[in-house]
Amino acid sequence: MVEPIIIGTIIFTNILILTSLGLTLTYLTTKVPNFAHGSFVTIGAYVGVYAFSVQEISPYYYIPIAFLTSGLVALLQYKLVLKPLMNRGANIVILMIATLTVDVFLFGVINIIADWLATTYKIYVTYVIFKRLDFEMFEIEGAAILSTIFVIIIVILLYLLLYKTRFGISMRAVMENPSLSQILGINVDRVLTFSWFLSGGLAGIAGIFYGFQIPVNTTSGQSFLPIIFAASIAGGLNSLFGAIVGGGVVGVLSMYLPYYISRFGTIEILGLKISLIQLLRVQPLIPLVIMAIVLLIFPKGIMGINYSKIAFIIKKNLYKIQWPK
Repeated sequence: MVEPIIIGTIIFTNILILTSLGLTLTYLTTKVPNFAHGSFVTIGAYVGVYAFSVQEISPYYYIPIAFLTSGLVALLQYKLVLKPLMNRGANIVILMIATLTVDVFLFGVINIIADWLATTYKIYVTYVIFKRLDFEMFEIEGAAILSTIFVIIIVILLYLLLYKTRFGISMRAVMENPSLSQILGINVDRVLTFSWFLSGGLAGIAGIFYGFQIPVNTTSGQSFLPIIFAASIAGGLNSLFGAIVGGGVVGVLSMYLPYYISRFGTIEILGLKISLIQLLRVQPLIPLVIMAIVLLIFPKGIMGINYSKIAFIIKKNLYKIQWPK
């Protein structure tokens, strides 16, 4: 039987990859950190709550609906809020504040919808987890299998889109230089529209899998947002595929560090006995610490490392070592 910590790590890491991919995508195209990205995850999760608690069917069937719903909300954020501000020449600070405002607004809407569901259908809408309707294959939870399949398919499709299609070339050009791209005749607004819709859609899918791993609450997205930022920044905000690396590193360490810490029980420092289990209360800080350490060593993130330069330095210094004969 596969250990629960391995299954949990796979699901958590895949959720993080899906969400950080979306966050990095919108940053690359608009150069604005989207603080409302966590709300897209919550919206997708509550689509799952509706399927689980009201329809009493597996939330997996509602993945397309979660994708479309969160994607449309993200698209509206761009079209109704960010695009008008960008057309008026708003700077990045104003745009960041605007995303925070959208997040507060969405949080209120989500709470209204949650209250309506609870009143209308007489169901619990907070701390809902979908595990009861999950399936198993080869003693592995379905959420681990399906989330991995989704991540692999999405990464392959993104690669094919960006490097094998004309629209993908336009997207890469907009990521590099939006102003020059517009001069060259590229429809920048179309690229941004697609990017925001895809970003929200990926977060919506992640929200469904979130409910199979962590109890869903109206604050789920807000509490998960710092971890998403940690993964995106650690991987490198200037690299879309850096979000995959960052999500993997942050996801695995966030799950395994508390697991191994809890196995040591207590330690004694200067005569004081400290329970390591109590230290798990600071678990939400682990992704932020990982991000800080990565940035101290590699300011541009993991994908910003010049590996050829590092290899050259290592190779150069190998000749200076006096090896024993």
